[in-house]
Amino acid sequence: MGHQAANARTLRPTLARVRALAAFWLGGCLLLGGSLAAAAGSSAELAFSRHSKPVATRDIAWLRSAVPMRAVRVIDPYEEAEVEFEAFALDAVLDAVYGRSWREEEEVLFHCRDGYQPTVPVERILEHRAQLAFARRDRADFTLRKRESGVLKQIDLAPFYLVWENLDDTRLRAEGDYGWPYQLIALDLIRARDHFPKMAPDLSAPAVVQAGFAVFRVHCSRCHAINGEGGSVGPELNGPTPAAIHRDTAWLRRWIDDPGRVLPTARMERLNPALPERERAIDEVIRYLQAMASAKTEARDGN
Repeated sequence: MGHQAANARTLRPTLARVRALAAFWLGGCLLLGGSLAAAAGSSAELAFSRHSKPVATRDIAWLRSAVPMRAVRVIDPYEEAEVEFEAFALDAVLDAVYGRSWREEEEVLFHCRDGYQPTVPVERILEHRAQLAFARRDRADFTLRKRESGVLKQIDLAPFYLVWENLDDTRLRAEGDYGWPYQLIALDLIRARDHFPKMAPDLSAPAVVQAGFAVFRVHCSRCHAINGEGGSVGPELNGPTPAAIHRDTAWLRRWIDDPGRVLPTARMERLNPALPERERAIDEVIRYLQAMASAKTEARDGN
């Protein structure tokens, strides 16, 4: 016991010094704008395509050499608080990879590690300030707190997180988490009907169905697929038994309006409450789903 006590007395100053040095080092990393996270993600890569054809794969080192880094402060829609990131301006990154020709494209499709596949119109990127974040400035780890199914979870954002400068942009804040994909690994310049031919309704379909397709593309296809095209976070909606056949209109309306009221453990979020003409948008999505289900049934029956 005496020998152990002597060792403990000898080690105390050393341990205290180590803790102090560790605290100083970690604090320095935070003050340097999340440089620890930036260093950890220095090998992170992002693949770029145009119309599904590979163009380039770039890492953090290349981005730093081609595009100025900057600090950007936003109101994060997941944490619902101001957060500061280290980032590259998305339009500058796209200019560096594609040249300015990307500005004539229709949409940008983002691929995430978990199967999330949102699209953002090029026009939106040109009208607002989107940033490709790779580190937080307020802490070393590149994560955020996100509520899923009523539970607050710590989410890894790496390698990249698309954020929007919304402190002075009420329109962006009203749109919630639309256009804020994390765990980004690739992006593609696309034309919607060319890239998603099986998701698109027939051109002869009524205007309400076409409108529903537009709403579905923005708010639903990032998680759900139609005929195998779209995100894979949620279930396929036009599978062997299409959702619009399995469920009636009233149930679909309740589910899209607020999944948590139908199933308390539902992971799916309700359709953005701030969406203009929200009830109309829900009806349009339902009409689209019903039209796609009918088309699938007719094709299977050979009619």
